[in-house]
Formats: sequence, structure tokens, C-alpha cells
Amino acid sequence: MKPNSTRVSKEVIIFILRAADEIIGQGGRTLLAKILKGSREKKVLQLELDQCPVYGWFRSEKQEEILKKSTG
Repeated sequence: MKPNSTRVSKEVIIFILRAADEIIGQGGRTLLAKILKGSREKKVLQLELDQCPVYGWFRSEKQEEILKKSTG
């Protein structure tokens, strides 16, 4: 079995799932990454996703890295 450099901790998985819960039926991976990144994009604010407890949790990371984490 080769090492997986994109492996994430259980804590990170919990944060991702918490954010995903907010967007059921409203968006997909990109919107999920925007919540976790802390985006101030119009759609994020209109849906009040900036109120999500894990909003901005991965603020210091690039959106593409957050997407990698959220897709396993």
C-alpha cells in the first residue's frame, strides 16, 4: 500500500462534513471549499453560509488544496 499524501485527519473530516451539511441541495464541492476557505462571495453571503461554525476554518489554505481534502 503506497502512502497517501492527501490523507486527512478525522478532525478535518468532521469539519468538512459540518460544512457540507449546510449546503445540501444548494451547492457542491466548490461551494463547500468556499465555506471552508471563508469566501466573501455573493452566493456564500446570500445563503448565509458565513454563519456556518466551520466557515473560514481553512482560511490560510488555497481553495484547490481544500478541494483535494474534501474529495479524499
